[in-house]
Amino acid sequence: MAIFCTKCGTSNEDGAGFCDNCGAPLRAALAKTPDIDVTSQPSTAAGPIVLPRPATNINPKKIIYAAAGLAIVLVLGGSAMYFILQPPAATPSTLLAAVKAGYGKETTDRFKRELCISNIDYSKSTFNAGENDRRTQAWLNALVTAGLYSPPVAINSGGFFAQTLLQYVATPELEKYRQGGKLCVAKDVEFAGVTDIGKPVEEYLAQNGKPPTVLLVKTKLLLQSVNTAPWMETSEVRDAVMANIDGWEYKDKVLQKQVEEVFGLKDNKWTTGIAYKGMLEKQIKNARSGSDEKESNVQAKSNAGSFGSRLSSLFTFGNPLKGTWRGEAIFGIPIKLTFTSDAMETNGQSISVDFAVDGKRVKVTPKGTNTSTVFLLEDPDTVSMGEGEYRVMLKRVK
Repeated sequence: MAIFCTKCGTSNEDGAGFCDNCGAPLRAALAKTPDIDVTSQPSTAAGPIVLPRPATNINPKKIIYAAAGLAIVLVLGGSAMYFILQPPAATPSTLLAAVKAGYGKETTDRFKRELCISNIDYSKSTFNAGENDRRTQAWLNALVTAGLYSPPVAINSGGFFAQTLLQYVATPELEKYRQGGKLCVAKDVEFAGVTDIGKPVEEYLAQNGKPPTVLLVKTKLLLQSVNTAPWMETSEVRDAVMANIDGWEYKDKVLQKQVEEVFGLKDNKWTTGIAYKGMLEKQIKNARSGSDEKESNVQAKSNAGSFGSRLSSLFTFGNPLKGTWRGEAIFGIPIKLTFTSDAMETNGQSISVDFAVDGKRVKVTPKGTNTSTVFLLEDPDTVSMGEGEYRVMLKRVK
């Protein structure tokens, strides 16, 4: 049944609250809003007062569903942002792939040299040991057991001071495992895995504790021998050989070694290798040069040295100086230097040092000092120290 407006006479649908033509309240609406006294409201020449339309009925279930939907969207959106901002997982497989991509044959060859023994000259077909030289005899007798030399035969040295010597003759088997004058117990070395993976840690590149930063993951890299000599399975031979190899262990018929390795996040991928670490060194230098100029020189040097030491400890992977080196005598004093992972030994003394590897240049700095010595790799077994007429050449002996 239609209802007519008392103001303008327009016909409206039954149940309508306000006139569709002039907006005046209809009797049906007034009957539902007894609290509002329309008769007491003043009128003006402009027309009747228009009351606000009553709110449309709202289903409480719809409110609950809408709120729940919004909450889900916010949670899912927050979770998506969380995963987007998180670095990729540092898994053993992804890190091992980064190692193989970042390091080449030169690096594995460097570790292979650690499995090559140079305590005697293996390029010769015979070797004579003194009758009373028990230490050399014990070593060569182990190699006899390995099938690399024939059992010794007593010979006379001849000459004015003749003496009895024990002569060992190399067998064809030795040819398979000697490289120049060294005896190698494996044909090669490979990257076998990544273990002890730590949590990503943010390191500041600048020396004032301000951005830029780099995200690093510390791990251990497992190296493993390839085509290990079968005679290493004999306990007598193995015990003698392992006494001449530092830092390796024999396990499951192969030689294994663990070294510390660090990965950095680049282009949202975990990266390592010589090229990446060289790039990181440049970033550090640029960050330091742009650091706060108000910082005192003393504090700057202290912080730079501290970070440099920390970075050096992180990136000492494959330090090419590790081992023993000999050089020509200077003023009658022979030069012999032995480098470990954190020290330099000379003249019977051991000095704690920091190593900074930059391609073929290795800077050695005694801890607590500002004096450094730079060694230049001429080839894998030769380094030079100094410049010009003061340049000294050293050869690797172990």
